[in-house]
Amino acid sequence: MIKKSHFLTFITVGVWLLPIDSSANENVVNVYSFRQAELITPLINEFTKQTAIKVNLVSGKADKLMQRLIDDGDNSFADVLLTVDVARLEKAKQLNLIKPINSALLHTNIPENLRDDENFWFGLSVRVRAIFYAKDKISPDQIPTYESLLNSRWQGKICSRKGNHMYNLSMLASFIYRYGTSWSENWVKKFSNNLAMRPNGGDREQLRKVARGECDVAIANSYYYGMLSASASQSDREVYQKVGIVLPKNNDIGSHINISGAALTSASKNKVNAIKFIEFLTTKKAQKIYANNNYEYPIHPDMEASKLLKSWGKLTADTGSIRQLTKYHPQAREMVKRYSW
Repeated sequence: MIKKSHFLTFITVGVWLLPIDSSANENVVNVYSFRQAELITPLINEFTKQTAIKVNLVSGKADKLMQRLIDDGDNSFADVLLTVDVARLEKAKQLNLIKPINSALLHTNIPENLRDDENFWFGLSVRVRAIFYAKDKISPDQIPTYESLLNSRWQGKICSRKGNHMYNLSMLASFIYRYGTSWSENWVKKFSNNLAMRPNGGDREQLRKVARGECDVAIANSYYYGMLSASASQSDREVYQKVGIVLPKNNDIGSHINISGAALTSASKNKVNAIKFIEFLTTKKAQKIYANNNYEYPIHPDMEASKLLKSWGKLTADTGSIRQLTKYHPQAREMVKRYSW
């Protein structure tokens, strides 16, 4: 039984087989998800509909679930790990919490740059670290690149979540890889100087601040913007209308992207079902759900972005940085600390 102190949530999808144990079951796959349950449930429902395999989903904070995998070791009942940001997937690999998958279908459905070169993890969807602006104050041609945010005209006008959050560390890691240490350190220094306030809140809150007039520009992940467009809250839908999006393009490299991804756990007892589930998530049917329900860019090379995402502009994605990000995280963290981002 999971202790309350781990703050994990069990989600019932299809029919649960209780009590859960670590033994194999031909009709079950057990999933640990760092992602919000509402983003995963439509995909799970479709998988169960197609295969009759029941999915036991445990949803929780990344660090808590990672620690649970470590503590349980070979006794873990988890078969699949779902998470966001390649750095977390790499951490799971380094800690021997996941094992490689030999699947021709995954190689076909996922571009080479968006999966581990040793087959330990596989990207499932793409999100952009985009620039957002107040439509009534700013023209998008004023902020075409990440570097344009360093202009003194934006002093006291930019909002951001804390620099040491995984999303920002990975973006900065991509800068270090692409442009070098000096360029990246200068970027952090000047960007921090242009902040309107001490970083606080998540990505959606940065967009709300722009809409409220607390800042003119913000950085956030693109799918949060999509979520606001369909929010049950009228005020959030109004945020979407007031705020515009820019998909930055630095030189010919393009926008910084990251992935959501999946991996087979080292302790998996339902390996065949687990691989079927991960493969399903890369199919056109599942990729369409990612695009339309989760507001993410599909990873399948033959799938187009949804109509809404297309309305944001043409995405030139920096897919070549994904495998390089983790090695530059320590440098990125030092820069963030040095300039109090």
